[in-house]
Amino acid sequence: MLTALSLAIISAASIMFFSRRLLRYLYHFQEGGYSRRSFTKWMIDNGIYDRKGTVIAAITAGILEYLKPSQLIESGICAIAGIGLVSLGFWEADPRKEGDTRLQETVRSAGIYNLALGLYSIGFTIAVYAIHRYSKDDDLALYWIAVIVAIQSAPIWPIIARSVRR
Repeated sequence: MLTALSLAIISAASIMFFSRRLLRYLYHFQEGGYSRRSFTKWMIDNGIYDRKGTVIAAITAGILEYLKPSQLIESGICAIAGIGLVSLGFWEADPRKEGDTRLQETVRSAGIYNLALGLYSIGFTIAVYAIHRYSKDDDLALYWIAVIVAIQSAPIWPIIARSVRR
C-alpha cells in the first residue's frame, strides 16, 4: 500500500513538474515559429538539460538506494521530494505572464501543449508500470532514476507533439 502511494506521488510530481517546465520549452518553440530545426538548434546551442529537477531526483534516488529505509520513511522521502519537484516548477516564472515577450496562448500552442503533456503522462505512466512489473523488488530509487530520464526528455515532447499535430 505504501509503495502504491509512493508511486502515485512520484508520478504526480513528475507530471506536474513537466506541465510547468513544458511552458518554458513551448515559449522557445513558439519564438522559433514552431520550427523543429530551429528549436533543436536552440537546445544544442544552449546546452539545454534540466539541472535542478535532476538534482532533486538524483539525491532522492541516492538516499533511497543507500539508506534503504522502511516503507513508511520511503513514502515520506518520496513525498518531500515530490513537493520539492512540484515547488520548483511553480517557483519559476510563468512565460504566459512574465517576461518582455510572453508565450502567446493560441490554438496551436494549446494543442501542442496538451498533446505533449498527454504523451508525456502516458509515457511516464507506462514506464512506472514497466518498472513495477519487471523489477524484482519495490526499489523506489529506480522510479526516481526514471524521473531523471523523463525530465531530461522534456524538450523532445513539444517536438513530437508538433510532428503529430500538423
